[in-house]
Amino acid sequence: MGHGLISDDIIDQIKSRIDITDIVGHHVSLTKAGQNLKGLCPFHQEKTPSFTVSPSRQIFHCFGCGAGGNVFTFLTRLTGSSFPEVVRDLGQKVGIEVREMASRTGAPVGQAKRVEQVNEAAAAWFTHNLRDPKIGAVGRDYLERRGIQPSMIDRFGIGVAPAEWDGLLKALTRQGFTQGDLAAAGLVVARDNGSGFYDRFRARVMFTITDLRKRVVGFGGRVLGDGEPKYLNSPDTPLFKKGQTLFAFDQAREAIVRTKTVIVVEGYFDAIALHQAGLTHTVATLGTALTPEHIHAVRRFADQVVLLFDPDAAGVRAALRGLDLFVNSGLGVKVVTLPAGEDPDTFVRKEGAGTFARLEAAAPSLLDYALDYTVKQAEAGSLESRIRSVDEVLRILQKSEHPIERGERFRIVAERLGISQSRLIERYPALLAQPKPRVELPRTQPTPEIPLNVLFKGLPEERDLLFLLLQGKLSSADVRRLKPEAFTVAPGRKLVEIALAHVDREGRITLRSVLDASVGDPECGALTTELSMREDHFDDVPLHVRACLDSLDRKRAEQVLRDLIGRLKAAEREGRADDVRQLNVQINELRIRKAAVPAAGAVSLVKE
Repeated sequence: MGHGLISDDIIDQIKSRIDITDIVGHHVSLTKAGQNLKGLCPFHQEKTPSFTVSPSRQIFHCFGCGAGGNVFTFLTRLTGSSFPEVVRDLGQKVGIEVREMASRTGAPVGQAKRVEQVNEAAAAWFTHNLRDPKIGAVGRDYLERRGIQPSMIDRFGIGVAPAEWDGLLKALTRQGFTQGDLAAAGLVVARDNGSGFYDRFRARVMFTITDLRKRVVGFGGRVLGDGEPKYLNSPDTPLFKKGQTLFAFDQAREAIVRTKTVIVVEGYFDAIALHQAGLTHTVATLGTALTPEHIHAVRRFADQVVLLFDPDAAGVRAALRGLDLFVNSGLGVKVVTLPAGEDPDTFVRKEGAGTFARLEAAAPSLLDYALDYTVKQAEAGSLESRIRSVDEVLRILQKSEHPIERGERFRIVAERLGISQSRLIERYPALLAQPKPRVELPRTQPTPEIPLNVLFKGLPEERDLLFLLLQGKLSSADVRRLKPEAFTVAPGRKLVEIALAHVDREGRITLRSVLDASVGDPECGALTTELSMREDHFDDVPLHVRACLDSLDRKRAEQVLRDLIGRLKAAEREGRADDVRQLNVQINELRIRKAAVPAAGAVSLVKE
């Protein structure tokens, strides 16, 4: 059976050539944990890694949010692409051409995919223009004045939009794209009078914005000559969200993973200049303030963030805004302040990477920077105005989950303001309050062992049976005794149904087929990956399996008996004599059968 329109044979070929650890390791920083690898989950916010990858089984599971699956599930979930798109991309990576079988519906290509195709064509056109002797001359001169080397122009896909109203529109419609395609990608703007469209980017140096999958998601343009706005970005599209995207992230990822540090700047030229100087762990925001999404993206790869803002008032405000975002993020944050009149671009070209590294080493933490700046502003005023001006910092400070650090910073603020700590405590009693002991979920304890029973809500014997089923430990006699209806939770029932649909001639479950079928199943996929990752050990597996099956049989019989007794009482109340007779026969038969099932003693083997 094919997945949609792609044959299973192709999917199997790709799977055999791809290693999930390589693919996941591209998006998540992984470290060894026993036979598995662990990292911070890309699908939810967490401080202690509970995202686990199994190289031997080629699956992943997060014990925090329950996400799980194989390499295809991982990429569809991470990128928002459809299953066929992910298979095609992976096929390209390993040199397997993915041909889709003819679609009966002739469904259109997904909108995001179409935007990506339009963007690719636009990027090629912009970069071609820059190389054109005539059209690209002004742009090339400008980039030379800015000190951008040819290798950087190629690496960052820098191009030029000429000073024409419809240059791109004409070029891309000739290639078969529609005006609607270009509008969906934000490359053209509708005319006010409703008669067609014109190019959004004109007379600009163009920067190609790519995501971590190296897809062209949008563009930024710097005006050549005078004109407003100086910088212009693509609008949000199905592929591009400014508040979630960082420029140069894909180019910087390897260096960020290596150094565990990311430098955040504000502009395209700043990011490119730092990469040119060898500081390749640099990214830039796209004319927006840092957002929680940016921080979530960065936390997957880095432990330390270096904020590099212009030293003007707006830059200072940007740094202070960051304080609220970073408190309790688990990231160390420093602020590098450049000498007055310098921006990162000019500074690093003039002084070199070595000087920058010294500045970075001596840089204060974001909290110290914020305190220092605010206290300096406050020192001149009256006592009340001084306390008021540090209110914002104190408000953020009280959110800190680390009481020792909070108390220490608090003492420094009081000292800098020249007032007693008690005055500040009156205003913010929470500052020195002992934190309430929080009820931690087992997953947040950094224990090497994966906690028992994190997500599975069924009985312990169900859990053990399913675990041993996925380890390939059930004999053909055990398989014959498996009944989906004996399982109390739906994911367990579904997993057993899938297993019973994949039994070989010897009556044993074919494990690989079960894993393939169940990992991607919305109902039991997470349960499959959770149980597959467990490392439980039983002294006598066949005995334990039999004990679990006996226990489930008995519990199932008790449940059926309770139901029959309930129906018997109703029949007696309503005077249905025939039903009463029939139900009595069934109840007696069941009681005789139940007496033949081994006693409950065996169930003590169930590993709690």
